[in-house]
Amino acid sequence: MSIGLEYITKIFGGSYTDVAKRLNITPQTVSDWIRGKRKIPPTKIEDLAKLFKLDKQLFQKELTEVDKIEIELNYLNRLSKRDSMVVPDEIVDDEGIQHEIMVMFDPHEHEIRAKHEELALQKLLLRLKGVLYNESFLSDFSLDHHFNLLKEVCNFLEEDNYFQVTDRGIEIDGNSSQVTAIQTLVYILNNENKLAFGHREENAFTLELEALLHKYELLSPNHVLGIKEDPFFKDVDH
Repeated sequence: MSIGLEYITKIFGGSYTDVAKRLNITPQTVSDWIRGKRKIPPTKIEDLAKLFKLDKQLFQKELTEVDKIEIELNYLNRLSKRDSMVVPDEIVDDEGIQHEIMVMFDPHEHEIRAKHEELALQKLLLRLKGVLYNESFLSDFSLDHHFNLLKEVCNFLEEDNYFQVTDRGIEIDGNSSQVTAIQTLVYILNNENKLAFGHREENAFTLELEALLHKYELLSPNHVLGIKEDPFFKDVDH
C-alpha cells in the first residue's frame, strides 16, 4: 500500500530529501512513512498540509483515482497561475480590417481541461460503483443474475454495428425492436422527453412508455412524449 505523501511528492516534482529539509527531519524518516514502517505524526501532517497547500487527509491515506486527479489539477492550476501570460494576437473585424489585440495565454489550458474531463468520468464511475455494490440494490438480484445483467449491457454497447458516437450524441443503427426501444428510452431520459427520430405516432414503444408513465403519474396528465424544437436546426433554411 502506498500513501498519499508518495504520490503528492512525485506530482509536485519533489524528492524525499526536499520534503525532509522543509520539515526539518531526515530523508529516512520520510521513507519510513511512505513504506508504512511508521505513521506520520499529526503535527507533521499539519506541516505537510501547509507545505503543499493540500487537505491534510490526503497524506496518510491510500488515494482513490479521484484523489489523484484532484491533486494533479491542484498542481496544474498552480502552474497555470505561474505561467499564464499576456501575448499579442490578431483579429479581423467585419470590414476585413486586421487588429492586434492582447490575450491571456495559458500553456496548461488543454491539459487542465482534459483533467477536468477525466475527473468527471472518475466521479461518475465512483457513483456507479456505489450503486452496484449497494446492499439494497443487490438484494433484489442473485450475484450471478446481477453479473450477467451487467455483462449483457456491456456486450450490447460493444457491438460496433449498434451505435456510433457523433458530435450530436449517440446514433444507434439497427432495426430491431430492442434497439429502437433502448434508443428511444435513452434519448428521452437524456433530452427532457424530446424525441429525435420520427413522430411519436410512428413509434409503438414511445406510446407504450407514455401510457406507463401516465399510469404511475410520472408525467402530468397533459404531457406527451413529443418532438420539441431543436435549436440545431433553428436557423437552417428549408
